[in-house]
Amino acid sequence: MFDLLIIGAGPAGANLARLIGDDPNASYKTAIIDKRALNQPSDHRRIKSCGGLLSPDAQHMLAKLGLSLPSDILDSPQFFKVRTIDFDNHVERDYKRLYYNFDREKFDRYLFNSISNRVEKITDAVVKNIYAMDGYWEVEYFQNDVIHHLQSKCLVAADGANSFTRRKIVDPTKKANYFSIQKSYESSQRLPYFVGIFDSDVSDYYSWMIQKKNTILLGTALPCTEENPHLKFELLKQKMSTYLGVDLADEHSVEGAFIERTMRPNDLYFTHLHKTPNGKQLPLVLIGEAAGATSPTSAEGISYALKTSLFLCNALATSKLHNYSKVLSRYDHYCDSIRHNILFKNLKSPGMYDKRIRGLVMKSGITAIKHEKGPSLSKRKVLYKT
Repeated sequence: MFDLLIIGAGPAGANLARLIGDDPNASYKTAIIDKRALNQPSDHRRIKSCGGLLSPDAQHMLAKLGLSLPSDILDSPQFFKVRTIDFDNHVERDYKRLYYNFDREKFDRYLFNSISNRVEKITDAVVKNIYAMDGYWEVEYFQNDVIHHLQSKCLVAADGANSFTRRKIVDPTKKANYFSIQKSYESSQRLPYFVGIFDSDVSDYYSWMIQKKNTILLGTALPCTEENPHLKFELLKQKMSTYLGVDLADEHSVEGAFIERTMRPNDLYFTHLHKTPNGKQLPLVLIGEAAGATSPTSAEGISYALKTSLFLCNALATSKLHNYSKVLSRYDHYCDSIRHNILFKNLKSPGMYDKRIRGLVMKSGITAIKHEKGPSLSKRKVLYKT
């Protein structure tokens, strides 16, 4: 019987397990389970689709946690600006942004391998079902063609935007509202910037292009209600290939992932007490994307993953063992800052996603990089028109 069972070993789950395992005073018997073989150098069967850019907010959280990035996690080139292309308004601008270009799979493995042996790690295991028993949770998972069971007094859902745990326990109708398609292409061309793309003919959210050594990633975020996602992606590919003159013929891989675009603070799920037929309450805590904690303007989630895992660790540290109601109350209180942050980002969202407002902002040049006039900058490319 475990005190805590963490389902999902992405940045949120792995960082929580790492913090608990590193705390000599922590007395919670803890396990973490993930469907990927994170104990291996790679797992090509299951790859987390991610652009692999570490935002300033995520960098701040890494600094707060005292974490550094080994050099082999960093990718190239490193970017110092975002080239923003608005096909709706036929305008583009460059903006200063200090992202780290990194390898997401290596980053996840770095965090996972930082977890102390005090925490039991279960990998290459797919959770199939969750049962509310008399005083504990029972989790059924599939590993090596065998069904196994675990028992825990408290569950931590860290299993991403389309969280199985959240749907099973909190709300069976609550599913991710967006998904991404991302393809990589072998290319000898160089893009010394991150490209952000706005085009309502493709998506009401946004698309991106990112250099990774000799590979170019092209991706877009689409509503889950989209009926022709591959046609939308092909339109994006055609436009970007024509506009930037980038050869996107040599397709290397295709990835996809669910995205939770939280439009209202009330859509966030941080805690839940499940009542059993005999009147007992079983605690569930949600962290990272499983809680809906992602930026509604950029879909960035790593900073929130690290923040929610730290908040939960602090709540566990300041409450007595097995006093889960107090843990949940403290954690929920700490997460008020995330609610306020997401509310603020939704308030400023029209500046990015209302094409009329975005057009005015971009044409004004506010906060954009101002280039010096000269021969190399005297000719500007006309935006692609359908």
